[in-house]
Amino acid sequence: MGIPRVVASLATAAATVGLVAQVASAAPGPTQRVDLKVLLVSSDGTEPSYLAWKQQLQSEGVPFDDHVISTAPRITAAALATGTTSGRYQAIVFATDLVPLALNATERAAISSYEVAYGVRQVDAYVYPSPEEGLNYPTAAGGMGTLGLAAALTPAGKTAFPYLVGPVSYEATDYGFLATPLTLAAPAKFDTLVTGPNGSSTVGVYTRPDRVLELVNTVSVGPSTLSGQLFLRGMIAWATEGVHLGLWRNNLSLHVDDIFLPDDRWDTVNHVTHEDDGATLPLVEMTPADVTRAVTWQRSSGIKLDMVFNGTGRDDQLADTGTDPLGNALLANRSSFRWINHTYSHLNLDAPVTAPDIVAEITANTAFAARNGLAIDRRELVTGEHSGLSNPAMAQALTTAGISWTASDNSRQPEPYTIGSATTVPRFPMNIYYNVGTQAEQLNEYNWIYMPPPAGACVNSATNTCRTTPATWADYVASETTIMMRHILGNDPRPHYVHQSNLAEEGTLYPVIDSVLARYKGWFNVPLDQPTLQQTSVTLAQKKAWNAAVAAGQITAYRYGPRVFLISSAPTNVLAPATGPATGYIYGGRRSQWLTLTPNRAISFIIT
Repeated sequence: MGIPRVVASLATAAATVGLVAQVASAAPGPTQRVDLKVLLVSSDGTEPSYLAWKQQLQSEGVPFDDHVISTAPRITAAALATGTTSGRYQAIVFATDLVPLALNATERAAISSYEVAYGVRQVDAYVYPSPEEGLNYPTAAGGMGTLGLAAALTPAGKTAFPYLVGPVSYEATDYGFLATPLTLAAPAKFDTLVTGPNGSSTVGVYTRPDRVLELVNTVSVGPSTLSGQLFLRGMIAWATEGVHLGLWRNNLSLHVDDIFLPDDRWDTVNHVTHEDDGATLPLVEMTPADVTRAVTWQRSSGIKLDMVFNGTGRDDQLADTGTDPLGNALLANRSSFRWINHTYSHLNLDAPVTAPDIVAEITANTAFAARNGLAIDRRELVTGEHSGLSNPAMAQALTTAGISWTASDNSRQPEPYTIGSATTVPRFPMNIYYNVGTQAEQLNEYNWIYMPPPAGACVNSATNTCRTTPATWADYVASETTIMMRHILGNDPRPHYVHQSNLAEEGTLYPVIDSVLARYKGWFNVPLDQPTLQQTSVTLAQKKAWNAAVAAGQITAYRYGPRVFLISSAPTNVLAPATGPATGYIYGGRRSQWLTLTPNRAISFIIT
């Protein structure tokens, strides 16, 4: 799209609180207004680095304009600022080093003059090293992993990327260049943030002769590359001097369905699941020892499991045998877990099941929780197999039962919607199957699903790619780890779900999650957030409303001298994600929080 003009200045602010910001060597003047918006410039709109930056800005909620040179009007000085007093962008990002070549001389001059006049920082998202960026020409090129690169954070890099542990082990697919900084005459200089072999730089800051600060990255970034997942959030904070709209969290909530019930088992010979209550193959069910293992694992991992339970499993066991060792073990450790209503008997709630029957399933399990001291939020629900969501009777049933949030399957219904009084909360399914108790069963079913005939049942399509060779256990774990990491690092609060069978026997959940946590802790020093079903729903709603307000042009935010001003013209309150408020939650080395914007009422924050 082109570079639109923005709304006029705000009125005097109604409230003032402190705001934390890094003070840059190049910064807006004390009487200059600079809008809190990023300009993302692409040559043709297809560069992986452009797509990665666009995705990251969107996921954090950072307002931006994307300018694709091949289709957009020419950039003019007037498109960037009104004279020397009002700038429209707080940072400019060039997707690749092809961007300056695609701009004409007048455009390049306009951008450079704007950066100088307003102290605006520039990011070179992916470049071939050259003296134009304060670097020598490259001494090596290729996949960073194949070059054996373990890049280290310099002291300046630890400031720019305070959430990273370091050193950073790039992946083989992260193609890039190694180059050393030039020796430059003041005021020009090059400060390496991420350093490779022999003093080379993969990420650094070039102070140009005109004193504009330019972040230079020489390793490819894409929507799912490791380098993008690790560095983009820090690059956004650097580009905006630590003060911008938008925020990020790394999330991992784990739901374990069917607690108190057994699950069916996969037949590794006939490649089917016998739903026959164990008549052909023994069912998969936890034991008291598995409960002990889960509690111990939680303590060591720092992850608390959400036990999604069906009370009939315990009640039937007591009625049939007079004893229930598994239930006793779970209840003895009730305070170690979080609990969510999964309906009483796991009844399929699709039509023609009636509203009274649905209500009975929900409330019977609520009563079970009360009798057994399980702390639940009565407004949260996960139906068996996510059934009943299309049942016409469900809306009235959820309203009658007082349900506010009910789970859905993200692979089928990724967007929340309302059913009666409830909002759906999409959950990520995992390739850790409900019908396996051993690694051999898990791998057998996995390969049957992903191998083509005769070795499996996979069919290549536009949405499905079959494997060409059977996966080993290591292949499987690595693949699932990569998928989960993409969710965790995507600023997405949606929970993942598995089943009690995955805590039983060989515990098929643990190797995958242990691999995920090992990879995560090797990169990040910030804790994983574990939102509840309610918290997930609230966050998704806030993000949706915020993105809609920004897209509609209803948000105005700018920096003026020592203050930041925000105002919304939306008809109702809007919660704005903000990085910088002094009263915010420190995450990844910076404070951030959601701020309430009431219609047409400005708020301001002091920059300290």
